[in-house]
Amino acid sequence: MTTIPAVAGSVHPEGHTVAVDASSVDPADIERLRSNFPTVRFTSSSIPGEWDELVRDSTIVFGKRLPRHVIVDAPRLRWVQAGTAGVDGVLKLGPWPSHIALTNARGVHGIPISEQLVAMMLAFSTRLHVLIRAQIERRSVAREVVSTKWELSGQTLLVIGLGDIGGSLAIRAEALGMHVMGVKRQPGHVPGCHRVVGLDHLDEVLPMADHVALCLPLTRETRHVIDATRIALIRDGAHVYNVGRGSLVDGTALRAALASGRLGGAGLDCVEPSDTPDPDDVLWEMPNVILGQHTSGHSPSNSRAITSLFSDNLRRFLAEEPLENRVDPTRGY
Repeated sequence: MTTIPAVAGSVHPEGHTVAVDASSVDPADIERLRSNFPTVRFTSSSIPGEWDELVRDSTIVFGKRLPRHVIVDAPRLRWVQAGTAGVDGVLKLGPWPSHIALTNARGVHGIPISEQLVAMMLAFSTRLHVLIRAQIERRSVAREVVSTKWELSGQTLLVIGLGDIGGSLAIRAEALGMHVMGVKRQPGHVPGCHRVVGLDHLDEVLPMADHVALCLPLTRETRHVIDATRIALIRDGAHVYNVGRGSLVDGTALRAALASGRLGGAGLDCVEPSDTPDPDDVLWEMPNVILGQHTSGHSPSNSRAITSLFSDNLRRFLAEEPLENRVDPTRGY
């Protein structure tokens, strides 16, 4: 990966001001920042208009809400620390200003997202999703469940994207006795994986998988990485999971494969076109679909973990050292 130099401090006469998104960072963590960095001025808000003004007047922005129209015109802004791993939302609107460093929250969400992925796989294998629906309807499905349930142990999982999330999933899936294959831009040894290939070998390994999990960022290269042609390569009855961004998978082709029964099911934390399905989306009614409603990355420990990551980077910024989790805007991650 290209080495990006450290950010020049460019200190304003009044010192650095950090705008903290109070809608995603807990008050206790904001106070922790103030205590740990007494020479830095911290402002915070959860009110949209007020937040925009704070961003405009700051040298550093920390949080999930990144108003691009404000960021590109903020005269003092030198660094944005996103509170999420994915930053496609702010990058897709145009070129990122070269004088503003952009870092993400890679490394924070691997545990909660991988646990939700495992939960979805276990739900399908034990038919838990069938039992929950039947319980609501006071309907006996014991015979159906007994005849259709199966074990994850011994099955093959293909993890597409082996960063923090995909890597965490691989370790957990191997512990369940699954055979884990992975797809990575630069193949190499990854804990939990029995085989790792490059994206150019995706078509070769797709037909081998009982479960396909997408754990990629959304970029120009990964948009519709699973399209109708590749869905056709996936074996009949296999399950697909998406915890990256909805547009990693062609939504029309996915819905058709689920409706026809060619795919056994799908665990979707996000789905095209808007990550969370619209109220009239057919996916809500499909018995072979579990909708995560874009919740997989949330955890009670998120604010503290992201604040700790930011704290380390703020120390680096003040010392004019290279930042961790630096995003290359040309790649999108």
